[in-house]
Amino acid sequence: MSTRIGSDGTGSPATGPDDTGLIGQERAKELTAALLNGLPRGGGVLHLSGAAGMGKSAVLRFAASAAAHQNIRVLSTAWAPAERALRHAALHRLLRPELVRLAALPATERAVLDTAFGGGGSLVAPASADPAPADLAAADPAPADLAAAVLSLLAAAPGPVLLCVDDLDRLDAASRDTLSALARLCSGTHVGMIVAERAAPEARRTPGMVTVTLEGLPGDEARALLTRAGRVAGYAEEQFVLAVAGGNPLALTELSLGDGSLGDVAGFGMLAATPRLAEAYAEDLKGLSASARAVLLVAALSVSPRARDILAASTLLLGSAPAARAGLAETTARGLVDDATGPAMTDDDDTDVGVTGVAAVTAHGVRKASTADSVEVEAEEQRRLRFPQPLIRPAVLHLESAARRMAVHAMLGQTVVDPAHAAWHTAWCAAGPDEDLARRLESLADDPRAGTGVLMALTALEGAARLSPDPARRADRLLRAAELACDRGLTGQALRHARQIDPAGLGAFGRALLLWVHELLPDNSVVGRERIAELCEAARTVAAQDPALAQKLLHAAARGCWWQRAGHGERRTVRRAFEDLRSGPRDTRDLVVMALTDPLPVLPSAGPHPAPGLADGEEPDLLGQVAHLATDLDRAATLYEKAEAAVRADGRYGRLPQIVVPRAMGRIWLDTEWHTARALAEEGRMIAARTGRPDWVARATATLGVVEALRGHHERALQCAAEVEEASVRLGQNRQLHLAALIRALSASGAGRYAEAYARLRALFTEPAGPYAYEEFWGLAFLAEAALPAGKTADARTVREHVASLTRTGRAPLPERILAYAGAVLADDDEAEDSYRRALAPGIEAWPLLHGMTQFGYGAWLRRRRRVTVSRAPLATAESVFRALGARSRAEQAASESRAAAGRATAGPPAGDTADAAGNDVSRVLSPQQLTIARLAARGLTNKEIGEQLRLSPRTVASHLYQIFPKLDVTSRAQLAARFGVRRGPSGAAGTGPARHVPGPA
Repeated sequence: MSTRIGSDGTGSPATGPDDTGLIGQERAKELTAALLNGLPRGGGVLHLSGAAGMGKSAVLRFAASAAAHQNIRVLSTAWAPAERALRHAALHRLLRPELVRLAALPATERAVLDTAFGGGGSLVAPASADPAPADLAAADPAPADLAAAVLSLLAAAPGPVLLCVDDLDRLDAASRDTLSALARLCSGTHVGMIVAERAAPEARRTPGMVTVTLEGLPGDEARALLTRAGRVAGYAEEQFVLAVAGGNPLALTELSLGDGSLGDVAGFGMLAATPRLAEAYAEDLKGLSASARAVLLVAALSVSPRARDILAASTLLLGSAPAARAGLAETTARGLVDDATGPAMTDDDDTDVGVTGVAAVTAHGVRKASTADSVEVEAEEQRRLRFPQPLIRPAVLHLESAARRMAVHAMLGQTVVDPAHAAWHTAWCAAGPDEDLARRLESLADDPRAGTGVLMALTALEGAARLSPDPARRADRLLRAAELACDRGLTGQALRHARQIDPAGLGAFGRALLLWVHELLPDNSVVGRERIAELCEAARTVAAQDPALAQKLLHAAARGCWWQRAGHGERRTVRRAFEDLRSGPRDTRDLVVMALTDPLPVLPSAGPHPAPGLADGEEPDLLGQVAHLATDLDRAATLYEKAEAAVRADGRYGRLPQIVVPRAMGRIWLDTEWHTARALAEEGRMIAARTGRPDWVARATATLGVVEALRGHHERALQCAAEVEEASVRLGQNRQLHLAALIRALSASGAGRYAEAYARLRALFTEPAGPYAYEEFWGLAFLAEAALPAGKTADARTVREHVASLTRTGRAPLPERILAYAGAVLADDDEAEDSYRRALAPGIEAWPLLHGMTQFGYGAWLRRRRRVTVSRAPLATAESVFRALGARSRAEQAASESRAAAGRATAGPPAGDTADAAGNDVSRVLSPQQLTIARLAARGLTNKEIGEQLRLSPRTVASHLYQIFPKLDVTSRAQLAARFGVRRGPSGAAGTGPARHVPGPA
C-alpha cells in the first residue's frame, strides 16, 4: 500500500517538540491514527520517505505527541553524526529507556542484547541471573536474532509501544539492518513502528507496511507554513521565499530575505542557505571526490549556464581538463546536476533558478579542443546544466569557505564569455574603484528578470556603486537600486540602499536627490504642503543635469497636491514648473502629472507620446491612473487589467496596491455584484500593509467601507470610516477624509437619515473652483438622492449646476451620466420625465449601481404622480439590480415602492395594522402610503423625519397630511395620535405641518 501526499515539515525548534499543528498532512494523520488505534490488537509499520526537508521529522514528532496523548509508550532514535561508525549505536539509543527490564528476559536474549551493546556482560543483569552462554557472547548477533531479542524486551513491559525511527538510511549499518528485521516482526504484536528515510528501497518493504512519500506543499499550505514560521515580514519577501522554496517545508521555515546584503546566491535568483538547510543537504554531497566537489562549487557559483564556462573555470581550479570532465561526470552520475539543454533553450537563457550550464574548455590558458574533439566541443557549446534540486545550490555555497568561493569567482571572471556575467564574478574580487567594471556590472540591471531574478539586478547595482570612483555616479546607482527595490516591494532592501547614499559634496543635486529618496521610500511620514514648492524648486535646479530626476520630482509634487487636496496656489506652482521644464510632446509620465493637478481637462483625444524606459505594463498603468483620476472608469478598467497582469508576472509587488485598489473602486460602479470589488480591496489592503504603503492601506479600507455601506452593513462601514479618518490625520492626507465622509453619508442614507447624509455630502463641494474628480462625482449622485427627503432640493440644484459648469471642458461617460441622473432627480415636475428618459438612455446598464438608482428614482417619481401602472417596471428593475449587487437596504426600498404601486390588496400593511384604536379599518379611506404617513405622524415624527424614512420631501409629506386629516375627521396631530391609540407627551407633537387646524399644502 503506497500513498503520495503533500508535506509539512517545519523541522524547526520554534515549532516545539509537540508539533501537532501539521499543515498539509491529513493523509499522514489518518495513517498515524490508524496505526496507533490498532496497536492494542496488532502492530504495524508506517514508512515515510521524501527528499531533504520534506517534513519526515515533523510527522514523527506529530506521531509521538499523538501516541503520548493515548498513553502509548514512545521510543525514538535518529541519526547522530558522531555515532555513525559505532555499531548498534542508534538501536541502543532507541532502547535505552527499556534496558532496565533486561532481568526479565531469558538468558539467551539477554546475552544477545549484551553482545550487541557492550559485550563482556556489561548489560547482563545481576550475578544471580543465569549466565550467558559463551558462544553467544563471542560473535555479533545476526539482525534477525537481535530483532527477536528487542521484541522480547519491548514485550516485558505492559501496553503498546511506538518506535519512531528517523533518518533510517543514515543510521549505522548494524542498527539499520536490525530495525529492518524488527519491522518484519511487528505484525500481530503490540509494537508499532514509524520509520523515516530519504528513499523507499524495495528491499525494506514488508507485508502490511504502508509507505508514504512526502512531497512539497501546494501554494496555500506553503503560505500557511511560511506565515507560521514567522521569519518573513513583507509581501514581496513572502513571494520570493515561496518561489525559492518550491514547497519544501524546511526551506519555508528557514529561508528569509532580510535587509542585509543578498550575497553571491543572488546571481542565480536564490536566497542564502541557513546552517540547518545546508546540513539537510550535506548528506547528498558525502563521498564526492575532490574534483567533483570542485566542479560542483563552480557550477553552483556560476551565473552562466553554459557548459564551456563552467568546465573552463573548473579546469583552472583543478589544473587539469580531464579532472574537470571527470568531476562533471561524477556529479552528473550522482544526480546533483543534469543536462537541461533542449530545443527551446536559447542564448538568452543564461540565468535561471538552478544551474543551467557546465562549461567547455575554451580560453584563458585552458587547453583548446583538438580536431578530434571538435564534435564533442561543439556539442558542449550547446549544453546547459541545472540542479534538479535547486536548494542544493545555496547549500553547496554555505558548506564552502569564503576564500574558496572567492577563488572560484576569480576563475569564472576569467572564463565566462558574456562580459556582464564575467563582470559579476570579477566584482566579487575587486578591491578598489573601477568605473569600467562598474558599467559592465550595472548593465545586469538594465532588464531585471521577473520574480527572484531581480535579486541579481539589486546586487549588481550595489556592487557597481561600490566600484564607482565618482560620488555622483555612486549615488545614482544606489538610487536606482532603491527605486528597483521599491518597485518590487522590497522595503528593507530599498531602505538599505537609500541609507548608503551620501549627498555630501553633491551640492544642489544631492539635496534634490534626498528629496526624491524621501518621496520614494515607503512608510515615510508625510510633511506639509510646503514640500510641494520645495520639490518644484528642486526640479528646476536639476533639470539641466538630470531631466529624469526633474520629472520624478515634479511627479512627487503633483502627487502631493492630489493626496493633500492642495489649493489653487500649490497646483499653480506645480503646473508653472511643469510648463517651464517639460516642453515638446507630452509623454505618459507628463500626462499623470497634469492629471494629478487637474484631471478632467487631461482626457486625451489621442494617445500621448510614449515615455522612454518604461517596463512592461507600466504604460497602461500610467494611462490607467489618468483615466481613473478623470473618472473614466470604463477605460481605466481595461488599462488596469493589462497593467496588473504584467506587474504580477514581473513580481513588481510595490506597484500592485496602486493598481488593485483603484480597480476595486471602479468595480463598485462597473460590476453587477460586488464580490470582485471586495476581494480586490482586501488584497490591495493586505499587500499595501506588507509593502509599507499606509496611504494605499487607507484607500483600500475606504473602498471596503463604501462597499459595506452600500450593502447595508453599517457597523462595518463606520469602522472602516474611523480607520480612514485616523490614517488621514496620521498621514496628513485630507483626501482620505472625503472618502470617510462618503462612507458615513452612505451609512446615514441607508439608515434613513437623509438630512445627515446630505450635510456630510455637501461638505465635499465647499471649494468653489476645485478640480472635481471621482469623490465629488460619486458624492454628487448620492447628494442628489438625499436632497429630496432632506428638503434640500434647491441647494442640491445649485451644487449640480456648479459641478457641471466646472467640468464642461471634459467629462468621461460615467460623470456625464451622473450629472444626468442628478438633473433628473432634482428636476421640476414639468421637466423630470424628459430628464429621466435622458438619464436612462441606452448604455446606462454599463454602470449597474447608477442604473438601479436611476430606475428607482424614476419609478418612485411616477408612483408619487399616481402613474402606478407605469411605475412598476422601473421599480422592479431597480429591485432586481440592487439585489444582484447586494445593496440590501436599497433593494428593500425598491420592494416597498413596488408593493405600494401594486395596489392595496398586495401593498398595504397586514390586516391587523389597518385598524385604528376603535377597531375601524382605515385602509378603506387611506392609501397604503397615506396610512404609513398617518401612523408616523401619530407617533410624533416631524414632516422632515417622515420624509427621510419614506424618501419624500417635507412638502410632499405635508400635502399628504392635508388629505389625511379630513379623511380621518381630525384637525390636529394630537387627535391623530388619539385616533391610533398613541400616547403623546405633555408637549404634544413637534415639527412643521398641521398642528391645531387642517393643514394646507405648504
